[in-house]
Amino acid sequence: MVQVGTSPRQPLRPLPRDRSQVHAARSLAVAVIALAVATVSAVPQDVTAVEESLFRAVNGLPDALEWPLWVVMQLGAALSIPVVALLAFLGWRRLRPAVDLLAAGTLAWLSARVMKDLLERGRPPSFFEDVNLRGPLGAGGEQGLGFPSGHVTVAFAMAVVVFPYITLPWRVLTVAVAATVAVSRLYFGAHFPLDALGGAALGIAIAATTHLVMDLVTHRH
Repeated sequence: MVQVGTSPRQPLRPLPRDRSQVHAARSLAVAVIALAVATVSAVPQDVTAVEESLFRAVNGLPDALEWPLWVVMQLGAALSIPVVALLAFLGWRRLRPAVDLLAAGTLAWLSARVMKDLLERGRPPSFFEDVNLRGPLGAGGEQGLGFPSGHVTVAFAMAVVVFPYITLPWRVLTVAVAATVAVSRLYFGAHFPLDALGGAALGIAIAATTHLVMDLVTHRH
């Protein structure tokens, strides 16, 4: 077995179970508060001047960023869930991290769809006519509701659920990748900042819940 971020000869050394559960509980509490704030802000289904300014700043970034951001954005797609889980299993030779990824990613995708139907907040093109649409949205291939962003929910759920198994530098990297997915959704004109914030909070909450439940079921991590 190989620990990410250490020498190939060293075994995987996750956090002690008590510390891991404390971290998960704290993450869950913070994420639930952030999700509540984002949801309440999104309920009126309007767009504030601040949110519009943030969206336009990202949406107006140079076209040269389209290809690299599109590649990273795929890590929040539904298809990425089994792929990342499989890679985790092959890399770690352990079932638990792969199961955590598969469970958190799937629950994130499903939860985001449920919240979209409940809140019914539209995507940027339903509010403004001059949105810079790229990729599937530009071709009219991606429609639907906005809050929360499904891609961002999935990306943050999978990024955070592996925290007990990786070192600090790798945690920073996984969160940075998830944050880039969030930026990409604004860049492609698919979501507003609140959609991304709600997705990040929901993803973190799901990751923490998944870890706590799996600890109860398996009695180990």
